[in-house]
Amino acid sequence: MKKLLITAAASAVLLGAAACTQGPNEEAGEAADTAYEQSTTGTTDMGQGPMEEAGEQMDEATDGDATEPATTP
Repeated sequence: MKKLLITAAASAVLLGAAACTQGPNEEAGEAADTAYEQSTTGTTDMGQGPMEEAGEQMDEATDGDATEPATTP
């Protein structure tokens, strides 16, 4: 019983740590949201803004690979 409890607790900690990591696109979105907030209101809202949410979706779609804008030759 003690082993099961320790294993369950360790699994919960690892899953929690994995959920807290941000991919490169989400980090870029967070920086964009912060810059926008600073330039318009002079304050920073620590909640998740629209660009951070879009970056999170991109990270999920690309498995965390950084994406670059498409260029036309």
